[in-house]
Amino acid sequence: MDTRENRCRILDAAARVYALLGFRGATTRRIAEAAGVNEVTLFRTFGSKEALIAEALRARATSQSAPLALPADPQDPERELTAWAAAHLAELRASRALIRQAMSDMGERPEVAPCVASGWSAADAELRRYLVRLVECGFVDAPRPVTGPTLARYDDVFAGGAMLMAALFSDAMGRDMMPEMFPQPADRAPVLYVSLFLRAVRCRPSREEAPAARTGDGGPRPRARRRAS
Repeated sequence: MDTRENRCRILDAAARVYALLGFRGATTRRIAEAAGVNEVTLFRTFGSKEALIAEALRARATSQSAPLALPADPQDPERELTAWAAAHLAELRASRALIRQAMSDMGERPEVAPCVASGWSAADAELRRYLVRLVECGFVDAPRPVTGPTLARYDDVFAGGAMLMAALFSDAMGRDMMPEMFPQPADRAPVLYVSLFLRAVRCRPSREEAPAARTGDGGPRPRARRRAS
């Protein structure tokens, strides 16, 4: 086994053991056994258990930090956002055990939070960029403020986006514990969350119903033609 393959195998084992047992329970002996290597290899490669766990969590988050891209030229916000939300929710559900362990360890080991947060931070950044495009393309009205920073015009739609992200995260983390709190069946949840979000920000369903889109400086620009179906 080459060095890179060995390293990846150890990181994967460390993430799996951590997800099951937390920081205290994820001993180097257990990780080495799960990876099929000896403990000396762990310390030679990573230096310490702390460094190994931190890199394992970052690696796992990075592998899931490229969310389904939202289009640069929105055409159908409900369809586009629903597909994106379903993909993000699936990633959160797949990482549920690891995220819960990291949240449990935060009080004692706060450094674990940034290691596991990059996945949903990337998803949130992708969503915010898309929401800006919805405003600029005229799907959502967001008047420019008379004073204050330019981004203040997006405050309401960003708040709605934060609520959508929170609903997806809560569903992924809490459905198995409190199923009565969440939409049934589970695969309908993204559809319902996105529908509520779009109504909350008063998003128009199509370009035909949107006024002339605006450029970044507030001036109008021609509406894009509707794509042929």
